[in-house]
Amino acid sequence: LAAGNSANLVILPAESGFDAVRRQTPVRYSIRQGAVIAETRPAETTLHLQQDETVDFRR
Repeated sequence: LAAGNSANLVILPAESGFDAVRRQTPVRYSIRQGAVIAETRPAETTLHLQQDETVDFRR
C-alpha cells in the first residue's frame, strides 16, 4: 500500500498464501479504491462430543 495507489485488494483469513489455497479460504474483505465493498463473517464450527470443542481447521 502506498499513497496515491488505487487500494484495490482482498484480505484472506490465512497465515500464508499456501494456507489460503490449502484451506480454500473465503475472502474476508474485498476493497475497491479504498472502500470495503464486500465482507464475509467467519464461520464457527463446534464439535458436540463428550464436551463442546471449537475447531478452526488450522494446523
